[in-house]
Amino acid sequence: MARRAPASARTRAFTLLELLIVVGLIGVLVGGVSLALGDSSGRSLATAQQQLASLVGQARANAAIGQTETRLLFYGVRPPLGDAARFLRQVQLVRAVVPGSATTWEPVGPALTLPRGIYIVPPVITGFLATGVIWPTNPAPRSTLNSIAPFTLTVNNTPLIPAFGTSYWIEFLPNGSLRADTQLLGGQPYPKLVVATASPSATNLPLFNNPGAVRGLIIRPATGAVTYVNEAASF
Repeated sequence: MARRAPASARTRAFTLLELLIVVGLIGVLVGGVSLALGDSSGRSLATAQQQLASLVGQARANAAIGQTETRLLFYGVRPPLGDAARFLRQVQLVRAVVPGSATTWEPVGPALTLPRGIYIVPPVITGFLATGVIWPTNPAPRSTLNSIAPFTLTVNNTPLIPAFGTSYWIEFLPNGSLRADTQLLGGQPYPKLVVATASPSATNLPLFNNPGAVRGLIIRPATGAVTYVNEAASF
């Protein structure tokens, strides 16, 4: 009767070819995951860009139809005082209760929050860059926005609690044009809305981490028409 070989003798080691095949498959899987993540980020940026374009159109239409000033507010209360989930991500369309008066505003519809990980790039990005990231300067993919603090919204003459607080904003006038003063334009020929990917810091401030992952809009002040911009060099 033939003797059975010990278990250790029956165990066959992987050949070099088999190991190379396994390593290759792992590389393909990792590459696929990376591509999927990249596509997800790209889709989120495209979604945010489309959301902003839609809000710009709504703001202009509300101003012209209602014959009153209309603004897009971007929540700007910095953490830890402000809500980190809303900071530079929440957008609210508002209109002046009394045309020509900038003191009392009411919301038009619910606030919109940009996709997770996507933030409005503010006019000044000092303190908002991840370590080692250099943000382009000419052209600069940064939003051209006014700022105001505090900003209180009302519903039926009752202030909303909590107040919207410090905000960045752009404003459309009753003739459908965009208010374009020196503060808003900041030396630029056209106002810009820019979104980019960012990761939260230890203090919950967004840190922009990829100057190549930006999208946005350029707005023509006279007509409110928007041009989609899909790369930093085109701002």
